[in-house]
Amino acid sequence: MPNGTPFSVNWLVTLLHVRHVTRAVRAAAGGRLLDVGCGSRPFAELLESHCERSLAIEVDRRRYERSRLLPDAWASGLQLPFLDATFDTAVSFQVLEHVPQPECMLAEIQRVLKPGGVLVLTAPHIWGIHEEPEDYYRYTPYGLRYLAETAGLKVHSVTPLAGFWVTMGARFTQYFTQFEKFHLHPVTRPLMAIVQITSLILDSLHRVDSDAWNHLLVAHKPTLAEGTS
Repeated sequence: MPNGTPFSVNWLVTLLHVRHVTRAVRAAAGGRLLDVGCGSRPFAELLESHCERSLAIEVDRRRYERSRLLPDAWASGLQLPFLDATFDTAVSFQVLEHVPQPECMLAEIQRVLKPGGVLVLTAPHIWGIHEEPEDYYRYTPYGLRYLAETAGLKVHSVTPLAGFWVTMGARFTQYFTQFEKFHLHPVTRPLMAIVQITSLILDSLHRVDSDAWNHLLVAHKPTLAEGTS
């Protein structure tokens, strides 16, 4: 799933996102799984291999109706078409920033999870506007934790996917694309590779997590015993 090579835009952040999501899904997923805002379903194979049954929903039919893998249903995360306590696992990757009422979506996910069911979610902290005009929010780790807890979930962890250097490198490579309209690919693509590889090395030497480009949240719906303890 990583986007090509270091000469590709967003290669580094895609690589890191896939690594973190893969690790979290392998550790937490199981049973009946719901993918909220599945898009073009880049994680379909991973999710299906770590659950008994996977269901994927997406609201943006115009953007994704020509995808190779279509969702199982066109539906909104703000009004999930499922009964209470239906799923053992829910995932949502890079969706929450596009939801005008994120607290409602998390409440809906909490509703359809079984007691003890797990949520794995990623959302950006420092990133440029994209998929406009449906781009509403950016999330600190404290904001993600607050939203999840307000929805009635118990948070296990909120993990930065990388630090300042990766964030800087990713934004820099996006900046280089502005020059490609002048057919400067022979210059911009090697620069992208240099910046992304250098950023990865520097981030491993000196992490500054407060400037993370993205976070991964893992939480679960409390069981009855937890709710009464």
